[in-house]
Parts: sequence; C-alpha cells; structure tokens
Amino acid sequence: MNPLFDAVLALPTFVIALVLLGGWGAVAFAIHRFLVPRICGADGKRLGRFEAEVTSQIALAFGLLVSFNAVWVWDRGDRVREAVLEEASALEAVLDEAEAVTGDQAAMHAQAQTLVAAYAKATIDTEWPKLSQSAATLDRPAELLALRKFGGASNEAVRDAVKRVESARQIRIREGQLTMPRSRWVIVFLLAMLTLISIGALHGDAPRGRALALTLVSLAIAFCFMVLFVNGRPFIGEYAIQPVALRDVLARASK
Repeated sequence: MNPLFDAVLALPTFVIALVLLGGWGAVAFAIHRFLVPRICGADGKRLGRFEAEVTSQIALAFGLLVSFNAVWVWDRGDRVREAVLEEASALEAVLDEAEAVTGDQAAMHAQAQTLVAAYAKATIDTEWPKLSQSAATLDRPAELLALRKFGGASNEAVRDAVKRVESARQIRIREGQLTMPRSRWVIVFLLAMLTLISIGALHGDAPRGRALALTLVSLAIAFCFMVLFVNGRPFIGEYAIQPVALRDVLARASK
C-alpha cells in the first residue's frame, strides 16, 4: 500500500471525512462548471436527449462494486478481530491448564506464566507496531518457539492451546496486512467519476437542478469512500484494533 495512503488512513476520522467531502465536492464543481457546459453546450441542448437509464445503470454498477468491496473489508476486519481474541483466549487456556496441575508438575505454573508473559509482551511491544506498517512476518519469534517447546513437554490440552495461539497469530498477521488491490480502488474511482458525469449530462439544460443533483451524489460518493477508508486497514486509524485482550493476559501472567 502507498505510504501516503496509509498516512491518510492514520488521520482522525473527521479529517478523512473533510478530505473526501472536499475532494469529491471539487470534482463535482469542475464537472458542473466546466465539463458539462463543454459537452452539452451553454444551453445544454448540444448533446440532445440523455436517457436517465444510462445514469441509473452506471450508478447501479458503482453501488454494487462499492458494496462488494465494503463486504470484503468488513469480513476481513471481523476475521482479524476474532483472531486477536482467539489468540488471547488460547494464552489464557495455557495459564488455566498450568494452574490445574498439581504434585510434581506444579512448578510448570510459574514457567507457563513466564513464557505467556514474554510472548504477550513481545507481541504488544514489538510485533503490534509492525502490523500498521505491513512489516510483520509469519516467522516464529523466540517467545513463540519457547512456548511451543513448553507445550511439547506438557499435556495435550496445553499443546492444543499453543497450537491455537500460533494459528490465531497467523490469521492476525496474514489477514491483518491484506489491502484492497489497487485495481479495485481505480475501478471504484472511475465508476464514481462516470456517475457524476452522467448526472451532469442528464441535467445539462438545468444548471440549478444539475448543481443540486451533483452536490447530493458527490456527498453519497464521499460517504461510500469514507466506509472503505475508515475500514481500509485493521491496524491503522482511529478504529484500529488494539491489543486489549493481550494486555489483560499479560497482566494476569505477570502477577
């Protein structure tokens, strides 16, 4: 993803809203003031009759594509959030199983606390910041390797919990760093432009009606892009996923 685009996503939501509203408002003004008069003439009659069905078909294509991309963005975000919670839940399970051990293996409780705390701390302090930069890798850190070794020497319940930790981590990193392909952004942008141009041509002979129609449609387009921008990256922006559950695990393991 373009670093400039990531920098925009990191801005407060109201700033992103202002940027999008201002940008699409400027596009709508340019179409109203310059492009439509050039296409339709000063009186709006050069083009002849422009069918409303053309505008509706373009708007339908734009709406369908925006919906498709919005669903993809939301589903990806939900999967990442679930993975973060599953990762924390699996770490809690490791602690629970270690606490339940008695007799000669009771010392594993303290070892489990140490290893879980080390993993949670490394994830929060080292790995989490890399997620917003798409710099996190699936390579197992030393803390995870130590946790795997501990699980291998423990009972089946602990081993299963450690496997859940690793599986959830892979989803968090792999899915969390996915971005919407640039081709999708380009197509959505072009369809939005075509929608505004067709709206302008449809009202070529009515400047006041054209201005109102372009204003309303440009607002709708800006809102659609707002949805995609705000949810564009799970670990960037005002609504970025935070390691709250992992901090709770770290607090418990550090006692």
